[in-house]
Amino acid sequence: MSQIVKCDVCGKIYSQSYLGSHKRLSHGKRELLSGACKDDSVVLETILSLFERLPDERKRELLSRLAALEQTKL
Repeated sequence: MSQIVKCDVCGKIYSQSYLGSHKRLSHGKRELLSGACKDDSVVLETILSLFERLPDERKRELLSRLAALEQTKL
């Protein structure tokens, strides 16, 4: 029988045999977005991939927020 363990990232409880898969699937991309990756092209591709998955309404909202953010920097 597998041991019950706690994920050190999110705190949820999983069987030890599944914990590695859980971390890879649920928390793997966070390193890329947290600045651990120095390659801007990889970060940009990840952002674009996430953007493409959004519903149209959320895409418009995000574009509006980005435009507003850009205006505050000018």
